[in-house]
Amino acid sequence: MPPSHHGGSAALLSDADLEVMLARAAEEGARRALSDVGLGGRDAVLTIHDMRSLFVWMPPGLQGRFAF
Repeated sequence: MPPSHHGGSAALLSDADLEVMLARAAEEGARRALSDVGLGGRDAVLTIHDMRSLFVWMPPGLQGRFAF
């Protein structure tokens, strides 16, 4: 990867470091997005499970309109 120049100094970032940085950014973005819709924190898994279990009670014609 060629050096990136910003403000007169060169910054080198290895492919492995870039992968780690991107993975962390994606994870943080996903956490923020879930939190923005009220699904942040430790109870998010239970909340999503509860929401999915509601579809068991839906009439079959409506179940196909929602994908999980």
